[in-house]
Amino acid sequence: MKRIITMLLAFVLMISSLAITAFANDSLDGTYEGWYYATQGQTGLTLTIENGEGKFEFYNMPGKNNAANGSYTVKAYETDKGYKVEGVEWIERPFSYSFVYLEGSLSGDTYEGLVDGSTSWPFVLIRNNSEYQQIADNVFNNHKYEVFEEGLTWEEAKVACEQKGGHLVTITSKQEQDFVETLIAKGNKNGYWLGGYAASQNEDFQWVTEEAMEYTNWGENQPDYANQSGDYEDKMMMYNVYHTTGNTIGQWNDSVNQGAKGIGGISFTADSLGYICEWETWTDSAEWSTPELEEAAKKGLIPDVLVGKDMTNPITRGEFAAVCVNLFEAMTGGRAVMSSECRFNDIASNENRNYILKAYNIGAVLGISETEYAPDTLLSREQLATMLTRVYKRCEWPDWTIATDDQYSLNYSGVNAFADDSEISDYARPSVYFMVKNGILAGIGNNLFAPKNTTSSQEATLYANATREQAIAMSLRSLEKLN
Repeated sequence: MKRIITMLLAFVLMISSLAITAFANDSLDGTYEGWYYATQGQTGLTLTIENGEGKFEFYNMPGKNNAANGSYTVKAYETDKGYKVEGVEWIERPFSYSFVYLEGSLSGDTYEGLVDGSTSWPFVLIRNNSEYQQIADNVFNNHKYEVFEEGLTWEEAKVACEQKGGHLVTITSKQEQDFVETLIAKGNKNGYWLGGYAASQNEDFQWVTEEAMEYTNWGENQPDYANQSGDYEDKMMMYNVYHTTGNTIGQWNDSVNQGAKGIGGISFTADSLGYICEWETWTDSAEWSTPELEEAAKKGLIPDVLVGKDMTNPITRGEFAAVCVNLFEAMTGGRAVMSSECRFNDIASNENRNYILKAYNIGAVLGISETEYAPDTLLSREQLATMLTRVYKRCEWPDWTIATDDQYSLNYSGVNAFADDSEISDYARPSVYFMVKNGILAGIGNNLFAPKNTTSSQEATLYANATREQAIAMSLRSLEKLN
């Protein structure tokens, strides 16, 4: 009996050990950004791992040109030292480059250790938090997408998307089709409503946005405009299961508004269908800002966290950190890297965390204290001027840092003082007048700048707060006039 109990205990321990090992292997999954050292020196790195496989992508750090761009596939597994990542196959191989391996420990979202086992070659990588990753996974070509599992008719789904500020998805290229397929792969419905419909019987299908339907991905013999019951099929859906008629996942089919029973035991009634909403680059903007927003989108200045949002709303400090990062990357042609030294404790679950860490690393932002950034606090006009100027300084003088700021001077001679100059903070005054001198921003009228809210009534009316469209417009002007 004692032997049996011992064997059972050993078996339970073995099963527990396997379960723990499996969980540990999964825990490395995610997308990481940071840096590593190798022969070429300190190098930027993006590492993506899923189920023990992934991609290692390297590039220059901000202000550096020591590294080439390249990438290769990797495998990842657990060792007695933590987790090891090894190269498998080159995707893009620069001349004379070889694989390196990473081995280190994972603490929270930070993966750090040594490259090729060398104590002279450390690496530090920070994993994307789920809030940012969800946004990154759902943005394509400056549009935002989201899959909904709620079973609705096509008409109900169309209204639901419009009430959310978007529209049923429209697919205008093979690249967009591939992207949407990756989204529904995570869903559990048999199919998903798309934003296509036929206005009348036997007319060609069209998109709800009136875009041209030049790209199509219809299933075999589709659209046929009628089902087995003879009902007119004038709505469009996408398969998420393999169908007995030979149609495959991702292909399009015409259907009646309430869906259909399907054949081969597969249901395509409304309760078996989800829907996909798509948002344009922004949902609302002022007439003055729209041309600049359009140009900013073309130049990659609108960060993913702002895609699909109302640009007339005030911008937060977290959102503006994202604007600063995109501007820096556009001005330098490089990629910003997240700081591994930042100690802000109020950004861990903020969707702008990645951007805040990158903006901190290039010197564009500071916190309201050493441990707080206040990401959801609205941005003041003087903060906007200061942060944009810091981006300019880092691009103009790669060795510039906030700590060495007093060694660099800005030319803002000839600019007349604003009537409310005394309300501009000392740290912000040079940046404000530098931006005014270069035509990046201006006062609000009556020779006032409105640097920050100084009274409760100003706070209530957002007197001195910047909007998203203003921030992006200033970013575009900085790129065009200071680069």
